Amino acid sequence: MGMSWAEHTIEIEAPVETCFEAITDYESFPGWQNAVDSVEVLDRTKDGIGRRVRLFVDAKVRKIDYVLDYSYEPPHRIEWDFVEGNGMRDVAGTYTLEEAGQNGTRATYNLGADPEIPVPGPVARRVHKQLVKRSVEDLKGEAERRRSEGGVPSPPKRERSREWRPLADRDPGAPPGGGEPPEPEPGLAAVTSLPGALIGRAITLGRGAAETALELGKGAAETAVEVGRDVADRVDRRLSGREDEEDR
Repeated sequence: MGMSWAEHTIEIEAPVETCFEAITDYESFPGWQNAVDSVEVLDRTKDGIGRRVRLFVDAKVRKIDYVLDYSYEPPHRIEWDFVEGNGMRDVAGTYTLEEAGQNGTRATYNLGADPEIPVPGPVARRVHKQLVKRSVEDLKGEAERRRSEGGVPSPPKRERSREWRPLADRDPGAPPGGGEPPEPEPGLAAVTSLPGALIGRAITLGRGAAETALELGKGAAETAVEVGRDVADRVDRRLSGREDEEDR
């Protein structure tokens, strides 16, 4: 399928430095980035910022992880390249932070992703855009919270599963989450390799569409049955000479 790209820009009521600090505080991601389950900083720059980072992502149907190499132009630009991973062939992108007004920031997130299993183009692009937008909104919430609370990062909301083994410790054929892989739900095979929240959103949208279609189908079928019964009853009464005033 190749790389799919999406971009979103948002205004944040916090200084550029605060936004840069939040988006490079990788260990805090599980506290405010919904899709991230855990993070391991494998190597740091001389300034102590993560240079090589492994992200563990809860993809609902399966768990994926990948390693990214980061580079910086503090405090205005963050860029990353894909190193290795389970469930992804490639991930790349940038965060650009620009001053906007007094103590404000204009943040632009540009993300490219190439899942191992192809996804229908229109579906992947639509959901990808939604999730990129959500990620920037998460950054806005975290940066503005840090500004008002003196820079304190959000506490982690959850811990990584004990059965979840790092990529380097797994057998080549082992499932990404360790242990037996979960049974995929019907119709979800095409989206099980999208990054993190993208899968959760795709599943939610798919289920909602299926349930809506089912309800509409039931309603149409019930209406058709009732109409058919009424017509048949009228015809039967007419043929048997029992047609009443209401039928006329």
